[in-house]
Amino acid sequence: MTDYNCKTHKWIERLYDLKEKWCPAYNKEWFSGGILSSQRSETTNHSISRRLHKTNGLCDFYKCFLDVIDEWRSKENKGDYNSSTGNRYYACADNMLCLHARDVYTIAIYLIFEQRFIKAIGLRCQRISYEFPVSKYIVGHPTKDFIRHVVMFNEQELVVDCTCKSYGEIGVLCSHILRVFIVHNVEEIPKQYIMKRWTKKAMNMIVEEGEDRDNEVSVVSASVWRMQSIRNCIKVINEAQHCPAARKLIDLGVLDMSCKVKEYIGGVEGDGNVSNKYVREETLLDGIEPSTDTVLPDVVEPIAEKVIPTMIQNPPKRKRKIKNGTEKANERNVRPKGIVEKKRNKLKGWNKRRERHVDNLREETQSTDQCIINLPVGGVLVHPTSSNSQLEAYVPDDYFGVHIQPL
Repeated sequence: MTDYNCKTHKWIERLYDLKEKWCPAYNKEWFSGGILSSQRSETTNHSISRRLHKTNGLCDFYKCFLDVIDEWRSKENKGDYNSSTGNRYYACADNMLCLHARDVYTIAIYLIFEQRFIKAIGLRCQRISYEFPVSKYIVGHPTKDFIRHVVMFNEQELVVDCTCKSYGEIGVLCSHILRVFIVHNVEEIPKQYIMKRWTKKAMNMIVEEGEDRDNEVSVVSASVWRMQSIRNCIKVINEAQHCPAARKLIDLGVLDMSCKVKEYIGGVEGDGNVSNKYVREETLLDGIEPSTDTVLPDVVEPIAEKVIPTMIQNPPKRKRKIKNGTEKANERNVRPKGIVEKKRNKLKGWNKRRERHVDNLREETQSTDQCIINLPVGGVLVHPTSSNSQLEAYVPDDYFGVHIQPL
């Protein structure tokens, strides 16, 4: 504003007064999930524009929009199923904190947590003050972070706060807090820092629509109830798949439940009279009197099937073109890649280049700060604990400990 003489410009002054609303550096205390304000509309436009042309009509747009929604829901159901069946991504073995995060979070959120945990291993944690039960730490990389962060940790209540404000913005604990948890041997993520929207059970609970005035039972939507029932059935089937007796119990239960549902539906549709079409036939179990002892059916040993080994053939090789009458020695033995996989690999390359750009930019800014700010020997520059204050410098004391020196 000084270089371009814009101090008297009303629109720029008003824009600067509202910097907390549009600048990410000032709104880290509010939850955003890491999503930009325009990201939702850009994603929708990208999904629809690749299916439509400017000559299509309104009916074509409506049909295309329904197809896009079905595709999104299919991807969401696939992600829920993969998270419920298990997580094959695991880098840190035999670590209780990662094991707990693996059981709680979805696959996508666990990968973010694991990446931050691995980053936390290389950070330096230095305690600068201790007043029971609160400890104050300076956390940062010894060579890469010229400006470090302050972490406050309460041992009794397991309450923690970091100046990076990453948990308030995204909802996942940052690497600085995880480094303090490693120092204090915290084996599980505290419940107050597990956000429900990132867990596997986010859509596994019955949605209550509020109490009705007539004290009637609230009914959830059919799609939500169907997904909840499918998850429960898959869980029971997975537990019983290795026991023949349990399989037989499940088959009998499914048959009995199916007959009861048909009887109930037939009675509702027939004005109170149960249709003979849905009346189930008597089985051997109907004549048995109920008893308190649970009797399992006879266990039938499975018959071992003879497995015929199949010959594994070599993958097809595509030879290179012959040039000048000679064939190259190196033959191609790589499967052809589709368009979707090529785009996915291209996006991975963009993400890696973006991470490298962020690291290079941070190194440049920190090197500039080192030239401007003269710190004493052993001093550390940290981020402020409040948004209204400036950077703080922690300088070693002559006798013991450290003291804060304002810049």
